[in-house]
Amino acid sequence: MSRVALVVGGASGLGEAIAERLSDDGFLVVVADIDGTGAALTAGRIGGIAHQVDARIDAEVAAMVERAVGFGDLKALVMSVAVETRASLLETTDEAWREIIDTNLKAPFLCLRHAVPHMVEAGGGSVIALGSTLGMIVAPQYPAYCASKFGLTNLCKQVAIEHAPDGIRVNVVAPAATEVGLFARVAEATGDPDGIKAFVAGNVPMGRLGTADDVTALVSFLASEHSTYLSGAVIPLDGGMAARRL
Repeated sequence: MSRVALVVGGASGLGEAIAERLSDDGFLVVVADIDGTGAALTAGRIGGIAHQVDARIDAEVAAMVERAVGFGDLKALVMSVAVETRASLLETTDEAWREIIDTNLKAPFLCLRHAVPHMVEAGGGSVIALGSTLGMIVAPQYPAYCASKFGLTNLCKQVAIEHAPDGIRVNVVAPAATEVGLFARVAEATGDPDGIKAFVAGNVPMGRLGTADDVTALVSFLASEHSTYLSGAVIPLDGGMAARRL
């Protein structure tokens, strides 16, 4: 029976890197994403399974999880789905608020609701949510994003407590800006990505952005049997930023 890892948001960025690392760790990886073409490319490269899904829609999430468990025991769930928009509270539209909350908070809720019972049946497993430093602090111009990541953190803590007796571990990896993923896409859109990256790196105590390897190493640890007593944690993967600002 295969050990299955379901990576939601695995077509690109950090999700893609995580899917590759978990495949190297011996998991059969189901790469799920709204970008079906990207999911297929990632899955084809790592020998995994591609599944196109809009994780904001309950029926699609249910079908995704049912397909994943058809390949073996669901032992790891990684939720790497997020969008953001830069706007003040007064400038944030209803549409932007809804998109961010639905993608960053509702989608993980649906994934947890459908996946956790199967993980219980499999004798336990590890849930890893990709949060953010902005799930622990606030940032001007990002009210919706910060609210969604604060909510994700507390949702994961709730599930960690409720299902600890079932052998389910739930942890949040909270990166600061990384060289790949959402921040990198936002930086590219500014027209001066190198300048933005240098500015942000200059505010990190370690003086650099995070890397995909930084994130995947931690996810690999959390998905492994080396972290069986770690649950309900929010791990700031941020070069020391949280230590300075919290």
